[in-house]
Amino acid sequence: MPEESPPDEQPSFDIPSLEAMDAYLPQFKFEKLAACGGMGAVYKAYQESLDRWVAVKILPPEFGAEREFSDRFKVEARAMAKLNHTNIVGVYDFGITAGGHLYLVMEWIEGRSLHDMIHKGGLSLRKATNLAMQLCEALSFAHEHQIIHRDIKPGNIMVNDADHVKVADFGLARPVSDEAEQENPFGTPDYAAPEIRGGSVVDHRVDIYAAGVVLYEMITGTVPKEPRRSVTEFAQVSKRWDEIIARAMHADPDKRYQDASEFRAHINVAMKQAAEPGAAPARPIAIDLGLGLDSGRIAGLKGPLMAGSMKPAVQAKPATRGPRQQQLMVAAGAAGVVLGGLLALIFRPSSKETVIKAGAGATPVEIQQVMQKLEHDDAELTKLLHSFAEDCAATGADQSPNSEMAEKLRKAHQATLLAKVRERQEAARRAEIVAEQVEKLKGAPSLKALQKAAE
Repeated sequence: MPEESPPDEQPSFDIPSLEAMDAYLPQFKFEKLAACGGMGAVYKAYQESLDRWVAVKILPPEFGAEREFSDRFKVEARAMAKLNHTNIVGVYDFGITAGGHLYLVMEWIEGRSLHDMIHKGGLSLRKATNLAMQLCEALSFAHEHQIIHRDIKPGNIMVNDADHVKVADFGLARPVSDEAEQENPFGTPDYAAPEIRGGSVVDHRVDIYAAGVVLYEMITGTVPKEPRRSVTEFAQVSKRWDEIIARAMHADPDKRYQDASEFRAHINVAMKQAAEPGAAPARPIAIDLGLGLDSGRIAGLKGPLMAGSMKPAVQAKPATRGPRQQQLMVAAGAAGVVLGGLLALIFRPSSKETVIKAGAGATPVEIQQVMQKLEHDDAELTKLLHSFAEDCAATGADQSPNSEMAEKLRKAHQATLLAKVRERQEAARRAEIVAEQVEKLKGAPSLKALQKAAE
């Protein structure tokens, strides 16, 4: 489990002995003190009833004595227990010991903390980016469930012998809200976004900022200082990593990556560029939406995908579409699979509306209408489609549509888009159910009358 400090350092509070912990929580057999620090201690223990090893984390007794903190701890523990993901340490139980220590029972991870890996040996660029992408996957899942970690740092990231990441210690996690951060007493300053330090309202983008710091630290071996030094001063890597890290760590949250999956996609592209030095540089590309069209390409995607600025490309001379010459079809990887769902969602029919149908017979005009409507109604999905176009251009996958790289890009963006579409469809379904229930209440007595009758 992640170490707040080595077990042999002087802890900041009176750490219970193994015998005391056996008495406090007799359902476990405590084997060793794994880590300790100002915010608590972690023990390795055996849970005989379920024949498994677990990590038991306790907090200092003063936290258990504070009603407000104790109530918040319960809310957080329940939220953490819902985060069932391969890259997140599982939470099994929580409570308070007879000695007044709030405790969490978690999945025991055999491995090292990322902090140890960075500072006791160093990481190759390939390993660093692999771990960073797994971190992004964990954060993306947590954010989709409206949970912000708030204390992402190498010490809270475990890595096993198979280089599998487990993000731990969601001790500062809480549901997303509009409340400003009055203080961040438990976070780590080197990884804290400016809005946390400034007492502003925070959202999931504080975790993206911290993940940017972690990526910088994995590449350079040190946390960034102001002014931030280029990663090229520490390692023989491309300056593109500076661009990626600068965006993740931008002081303005609106100019950072807006979700962890977007951050992951850019790391993935940069790593593939590093692995293939001969890859074609980024350039404007023309994309066939793969809807059975012989013409009507959407071209010139040099900047953000702005549907209002899209124009059909000039008709090119006929050419034989061989494996190396045909355009990379976005539909094969994303749009073609989900556009039907997008259209059903975007052009949600009413009794007097006509649905625009997508499929093999879709025209360039219909596609342009879809993209214009999508950009207006769903900026997030528009960004995802644009991200796919950027990734294809950056890697040269548009020129090698049958390559392994192109296939991986297609699958990654297809999965992301499908997940987003399903979320929106589910939200729309729930909205319909709510609307139906509200409709039923129109002829009902007033809420006050209902309450009085219930009494």
